[in-house]
Amino acid sequence: MLDKYKGKKTIGIIPARMESSRFYGKPLAKILGKEMVHWVYEICMGTKLLKDACVATDHEEIRKFCDTRGMRCVMTSPQHKNCAERSNEVCQKVGADFVVEVQGDEPTLLPEHLDDFIDRAFDFEHFDVVTQYADITAEEARDPQNVKIAVGPEGRALFFTRAAVPHDFKNRQAKYYKQVGLYVWPAASLERFSRTPKGYLESLEDTHMLRLIENHFDARLVHTTVDNVGVDIPEHIKQAEEFLARRKS
Repeated sequence: MLDKYKGKKTIGIIPARMESSRFYGKPLAKILGKEMVHWVYEICMGTKLLKDACVATDHEEIRKFCDTRGMRCVMTSPQHKNCAERSNEVCQKVGADFVVEVQGDEPTLLPEHLDDFIDRAFDFEHFDVVTQYADITAEEARDPQNVKIAVGPEGRALFFTRAAVPHDFKNRQAKYYKQVGLYVWPAASLERFSRTPKGYLESLEDTHMLRLIENHFDARLVHTTVDNVGVDIPEHIKQAEEFLARRKS
């Protein structure tokens, strides 16, 4: 972590919405008997680099659940179109220099994984956002549930897409990478992103990261070799449970 970032107020925000079109009620879906958003909140609070974390939601049922577990929660507008816009509202309300956005469907991370990501993100001298990416197979690259990243020099994101990118036209055993749901945003960049209208590519592929590309944000990338299981659809619950069970054994 560069010295310029030390001492800055950084908050962890966990966007959580009930109305996901692919998985209604996902934040409160149970994994090994514990609600998914609770798993993620405990991960954030177990880190060394985050002093504060909260759940960001527009749904009263999630707020009530957080209250019963002693989890900090901030209510947001139901008008937000994506997690970054929701996180920006919370950032404006609580005040912070940087936001570490942790998707509420990443229950298999460990606190040390999150600490490593934050530390490496703050090694970049300048950025509008830093996100994480991991290696995947060619078969996994063909799954539109995985958002793929084209990685450029100096850790810059060239493109985000649900298609299999790059296309291995000359059969040279292309490498494929997927995005992992972790972000570090400077507060000013998060606010600017939230004011920027959705563009054609974002609307077409339904991934808000394309707003970065269409509007020339400086998006940087941190590679990870840590194996984890994100939960996008109900079928992924079993995979996450099996993964966590193997970790305990």
